Amino acid sequence: MTRSAAAIVVTGALLAVAGCGTDETATPDELRDPCALLPADLLSRLAPGASPSASANLGDRSGSRECAVDLTSGTAMRGDLAVTVAVDAEGMYDDRWRRDRCARIGSDLTGDGPGDNSCVAVRPWDGGETRFDGWAWRGDRYEVRVAYQVVEPKTLPAGAEADLRGVLAAAVDSLPS
Repeated sequence: MTRSAAAIVVTGALLAVAGCGTDETATPDELRDPCALLPADLLSRLAPGASPSASANLGDRSGSRECAVDLTSGTAMRGDLAVTVAVDAEGMYDDRWRRDRCARIGSDLTGDGPGDNSCVAVRPWDGGETRFDGWAWRGDRYEVRVAYQVVEPKTLPAGAEADLRGVLAAAVDSLPS
């Protein structure tokens, strides 16, 4: 084996070991529909009578799927519930991105889960709404968001925070591996 051929073999082996040779990020169309994370019993507690609506924004290397529930349709409540799962093959969900999202909801980034990093904020009635906001990430390429806003009544339903934390964890678990 010539010296240049040996250098090529060694370089290729180093790239493979470093993970630079392949991109293991799932394609956006591999994201699961987050509406599947909202079973009827959970919806009966958080959005009684409302129906979920799925949407997707899927590109070649990045995209998202969302499940939105309008609490004003078919319910005595007013507000919104949204669950979003997203992927970005370029790794845009870096530490700076995550800290910014957590700061926007008034929470601190934690590595305690769900996911590799996450943050959750529950805000009581402020004269306009009561909110639950949760973000979670797997690496720099996957992001999950759960947002629940209630305008009427002025408090979250009993057990809503635990339910929504469960949805956040389930959404992270639903991400492609």
